[in-house]
Amino acid sequence: GPYLHNGSVPNLDELLKKPNQRIRQFRKGSLEFDPTKVGYEDAGPFLFDTSVPGNSNRGHDYGPEFTPEERRVLVEYMKSL
Repeated sequence: GPYLHNGSVPNLDELLKKPNQRIRQFRKGSLEFDPTKVGYEDAGPFLFDTSVPGNSNRGHDYGPEFTPEERRVLVEYMKSL
């Protein structure tokens, strides 16, 4: 992470959500890895705002709406690859 062409999705858990359910703002700049959600920690000096032109994270719909448990299991599977 971060994911997508513009770094607008901070981790795999967020990436697997429907685009309209993804986080709108998160902090960037930390190099601390979040092994649970597979991305960097939501920390650092820079606030990434997806409402700013060019920062959208509304693209790339990856299928059905997963429950939080389904996302957790899918992320765990992807970590094993």
